[in-house]
Amino acid sequence: MTEILFLTRGHGFGHAARDLRVIRELRRRPGTTVRIVADGSAAAYYAMHDVPCTPVELPDEGFGDAAAKALWRILATVPRPDLVVSDEVMGALPFARKVWKRPCVMLLCALWAEYGLPDADRFFDAADEVMVLDFPQNRRETYATTAPLSFPGPVVRSFTAGRGAARAALGLSEREEVTVLSLGGMNARPESRRMAAAAIEAWREPVRRDARLLVLADRPREPVLDGGDVEDDQVVWAGVTNEPETYYRAADVVLNDAMGSAVCDLAWNRVPTVALLDETSASGFPKTFRDRIRHLTAAGLIETAPVHEGPSAVRRAMERARAGAADPDRAAALDGFGWSTGETVARRLFGLLDAGT
Repeated sequence: MTEILFLTRGHGFGHAARDLRVIRELRRRPGTTVRIVADGSAAAYYAMHDVPCTPVELPDEGFGDAAAKALWRILATVPRPDLVVSDEVMGALPFARKVWKRPCVMLLCALWAEYGLPDADRFFDAADEVMVLDFPQNRRETYATTAPLSFPGPVVRSFTAGRGAARAALGLSEREEVTVLSLGGMNARPESRRMAAAAIEAWREPVRRDARLLVLADRPREPVLDGGDVEDDQVVWAGVTNEPETYYRAADVVLNDAMGSAVCDLAWNRVPTVALLDETSASGFPKTFRDRIRHLTAAGLIETAPVHEGPSAVRRAMERARAGAADPDRAAALDGFGWSTGETVARRLFGLLDAGT
């Protein structure tokens, strides 16, 4: 019997979405048990998918001494596993190595060097491997950590539903023009409101009578638009869903936060996509996030719209995305990137275990 402990950071749904793909593949191997500890919104994501986990609320977005102590109190109650896999839950690494004396693999969106803190990457020296789930072309030549590093690529999944089946499931006709606005699990942020306002204004000018804008978020208490939100049946706040892929496949075009991980899924599945880039907030993200969007845009897999340029920029990007959807070169462009799946990451984790790491 193999016991794996999987820890997932909150900070939206992106970490949990990719981790669940890996966890499901890990559980396919006979004799494997996977326990999950999930922070904040990650626990909410698992609950949406009826996946049991141990919830934990980590202060300071999971970083610092207070977060580590809160995590260690939980880990002290968990049976010692054979392997610890931590998706950006930093405090798990020292506990795994010093207390349990068990191997630990870190899954990251980016190393600290991409935030301008290269020396901080020495923290990962105790890890048995660090998997940066980003494109290999975003890798630097050297990093400060001595841990084994790999860049297997974003964890993507092919959408199973076709356009017709997706529309039928949502009660949409084939003739309706459908745009989907998806901002992830943190849509109360100021930048999310700015993106929503620009997207709604862009969609309204002009719009056909048989068109729908489906917003994958709960309607906010305060109006998104400066002049007050207009009540009609063409802008539908569909709420948070555990099956966003159905909406994505049904859409003529999808508008998504450029800094979110869903952009990679949309590009992989060749869904006409506009990545909304909020310059005010993007400075707080690692440089590689901007590079990822730049690479995907240059390859023609997505379009990008800077929100500060106003609704007209969003509208033009929507038109480009729809026009490029039929480009036969889009499928070939996917080959220029590194991609991973839940299966490939799980296979690598089992490889480390089987090698006696």
